[in-house]
Amino acid sequence: MSALSMWSVGEDGLLIELPDVGAVHMLADLIRSHEYADRLVELIPAARTVMLVGPREVLRRIGDDVRTFEPGTAPGGEPRTVEIPIRYDGVDLDDVASRTGLSVEEIVSAHSGAAYSVDFFGFSPGLAYISGTPQAIRIPRRDNPRTRVPVGAVAIANEYTVIYPAATPGGWSIIGTLEGPPMWDTNADPPTRVGLGDRIMFRRVG
Repeated sequence: MSALSMWSVGEDGLLIELPDVGAVHMLADLIRSHEYADRLVELIPAARTVMLVGPREVLRRIGDDVRTFEPGTAPGGEPRTVEIPIRYDGVDLDDVASRTGLSVEEIVSAHSGAAYSVDFFGFSPGLAYISGTPQAIRIPRRDNPRTRVPVGAVAIANEYTVIYPAATPGGWSIIGTLEGPPMWDTNADPPTRVGLGDRIMFRRVG
């Protein structure tokens, strides 16, 4: 049985559903190496899906060729490791401590001591969903989202950590502030500081 399911989306879209984010990364890499990849308009990996946008014939050809894809069959190199310095001065640290039953120091030690991975991008340009938040400090989104979260804010919700690349509304718990270069810089090439599948290490500073 195939590990994926496919659905047509409108006239120029193909949505491919997979069992987990690891399979998403492998399939996305496989599609990028396909002979028709340069004719795609967009390739959008998410937590459990890959969305393709392009001419119908291109989607049909790629869909036929990857239909028998199984996780572990796609080639891929070793992910790079990116160290990101964080100042743990977030306005929600005390609230996270109250909700988890841990001290602020225990929260900081847990968060900065874990290994993470960039699963996908969404919500706004450069916003990476970074999985790996330790179970002990996983909490749901805030009941009352903020209308403005400052650029560089480091926030957690459930298994994910995000670093806001721009000032936007947000409902996650802020535990720190990014130090160093921004996560999104339109003058840089590439504009994102991290890439899909990168291994992330958060380093405590200050």
